[in-house]
Amino acid sequence: MNLKRNAMNSATQLLKTGIRVLGGHRSTLISAQLAEELAPIISQTTEYGTIHFFCPGKIPEWRARTLLTKEPETIEWINTFSDKDVFWDIGANVGVYTLYAALKNIAVMSFEPSPSNYYLLNRNIEINKMDNRISALCIAFNDTTRLDSLYMANTELGGALSSFAEAIDWKGKPFTASFRQAMIGFSIDDFVRQFNPLFPNHIKIDVDGIENKIIKGAKHTLLDRRVKSILVELDSGRENYCKEVMEAIEKAGMKFITKKHAPMFDNGQYSNGYNYIFMRV
Repeated sequence: MNLKRNAMNSATQLLKTGIRVLGGHRSTLISAQLAEELAPIISQTTEYGTIHFFCPGKIPEWRARTLLTKEPETIEWINTFSDKDVFWDIGANVGVYTLYAALKNIAVMSFEPSPSNYYLLNRNIEINKMDNRISALCIAFNDTTRLDSLYMANTELGGALSSFAEAIDWKGKPFTASFRQAMIGFSIDDFVRQFNPLFPNHIKIDVDGIENKIIKGAKHTLLDRRVKSILVELDSGRENYCKEVMEAIEKAGMKFITKKHAPMFDNGQYSNGYNYIFMRV
């Protein structure tokens, strides 16, 4: 694997050197054309059909390649949805689970505040011809409706670890943002009341640090029995925080079912990250 990676890096450097030698307008024109024409489309086969992913970077490529293996518990959860259900994907990133659910003929509302990820999310919707099943919005959710900032740990294509209204990471610790972007945020209750969107039967929350605020801002929505299940990613090492989030969801009439993550996360910095799944009782 290292030999292949070294060979790839050497070939890339050789190509970049060759382009630079041309200089000036020709160099930038060739670079622009290569960037447009060589971005790969990766196709993943599932039991419901094939999904195509636009992958102009290493992280989007990895997300596409690990569609079925990064979070198998999320795939299993989506497989329980009924045909006429509505799925809200909050923190959709480039849309791997949005696309998977839509391929299963589920109506999806997809929310992603990062501009680069929102672009890739919509490109993926376009190349899969799923705009009739997916509505994607570039907004954040929070406990209140407000204009504020999205604090981004990085701006890489397919990157994560951003936080709305305050620069805290998924462990609840402050971080220094590499970029701060103006963003509008809604409480889920306000969003539902103001816009009357497709009402969610299933909600996925993957927002890296402010899950408690999003749950707080969805108090009335979660009491509605049309919400059948919730999946929320949490750091199990934050025991009091997890307890707070779980109790808020359970007060809305949901029962905690399980917490899971893939074996690839058993060790390392994300070993405490789990998807917590709740079902209506």
